[in-house]
Amino acid sequence: MDESYIVRSPEADWSEMADLPVELARSRRVQGTVFEKHILSKGTLLHPKTGAKIVIDDTFVDRMKENFRAGLCDLVQVPLANDKNEHVENPAANIGEVVGLHTRGDKVYAAIDVRDPAAVQKMGKTYLGASAFLSTNYTDSRTGTKSGPCLLHVAVTNRPYVVGLDDYRELPDFKIAATAADNTGEVVVLTAAPEETVPLSKEELLAALKNEHGLDVEALQASAAAPPAPDTAALTASVVQALRDSGYVSLSADPGTVSLGDVTAAVVELAGANKGLRSEVDELKLTAATTEVEGYIDAGRLLPKTRDVAISMALSNRDGLDAILAPANAPYVKLAHQKGVGGPDGEQRHEHDIDAEVARLAAEHSQFFSPNGTRQ
Repeated sequence: MDESYIVRSPEADWSEMADLPVELARSRRVQGTVFEKHILSKGTLLHPKTGAKIVIDDTFVDRMKENFRAGLCDLVQVPLANDKNEHVENPAANIGEVVGLHTRGDKVYAAIDVRDPAAVQKMGKTYLGASAFLSTNYTDSRTGTKSGPCLLHVAVTNRPYVVGLDDYRELPDFKIAATAADNTGEVVVLTAAPEETVPLSKEELLAALKNEHGLDVEALQASAAAPPAPDTAALTASVVQALRDSGYVSLSADPGTVSLGDVTAAVVELAGANKGLRSEVDELKLTAATTEVEGYIDAGRLLPKTRDVAISMALSNRDGLDAILAPANAPYVKLAHQKGVGGPDGEQRHEHDIDAEVARLAAEHSQFFSPNGTRQ
């Protein structure tokens, strides 16, 4: 049926309602004021979140109207969008019910029974737009089967996702009511997509905290990482007293009047004195080590060629020196029979008994020498 007529109360005149087929209206009792609102147009619709294309054609619209007439979603309410322009289904936000769906050309309209008296005064005045809440393939809770497009609610919003919609128009000869039902099918919310939030970089976040809130995070981090400032006065007094107690540096001034420069000069003086003392100590240690090693060589417990190495070991490696040191009862050189000397190539040579050797050679060559070693 392309046209229908609705009878007003007996005291009113007849009024033609050619845009609302009877079979597409709900049978609920009208409780408020009915407004017509353009909610959808045929064509290609981009999914608000995924960007996928949704084709709104005659088949889609006819199936959605049939599911509405059959009560697939039993209560199709009209909630007010929240402060973030989000669809809600809280009954406290509801102002009425969708009681009819019809088309005029390529446009889909909803007949809305507005039951809240305060809302009635705002429809088309401060409540300016609407956004359909659709499931593209709603599950029939009675059979568990997928049943195609279904209108779940129409939210009142002044920033709808679908633009170019006709304004609210009061239908004084028709009134209706409804509420939304829950379902887990795929839902398309035809309201303005929330603005995409781009995460700030570290630099941008630090700059925002500094410029907008007066928080210099980098300065706070540097302050937290820095060691606490020393108590200069107390530190100076402690150093002065320590220098006095040591006896190395004399400071006649009172600790309370001594400057940090005075203390620095005194420390430099003490460091110089310590350096000279350390040099003297090193010389004494070297002399002692040299004397010790040469004593080992004279006793035959070290070979002369190891002198320098042994002195170095005596200063820094006592275990190494002990390893190369011959026992006192078994020296490298037995001094009772021979005396170790260093040859040109560093090898050991031995000095024999000269007189005995001359006598031996003279006896072997008697044709040349007399027994006393003189030549014949």
